[in-house]
Amino acid sequence: MAVVAAGPFVINRLLHAPQATVGWIARVVGLQFFGLAAAWRRPSLRLPAGAMSACGAACPVPAACGCSAAVVAAVAGIAPAALLLGSVRWSARTASGPAGISA
Repeated sequence: MAVVAAGPFVINRLLHAPQATVGWIARVVGLQFFGLAAAWRRPSLRLPAGAMSACGAACPVPAACGCSAAVVAAVAGIAPAALLLGSVRWSARTASGPAGISA
């Protein structure tokens, strides 16, 4: 929990880039999926975990380059959400039988 709170503090107070806070949150959420993949014994969660973590890690680049808040939000908020939604949709599709009924 301290890591979650320390990230925005460092980003806001030391780096003076508050627009990158959303990237930190995406990174932490993505890393939590690695723990869920291990706990639930679902290795398929590693792919969205890595993708969400990568989006969060990439967020400081547009934030540091002075890109608009919309670009930063797209990299750190919209892209991870789309990846998560896509992975849920993919897993539902592969778990369904031919008639759309779960096996």
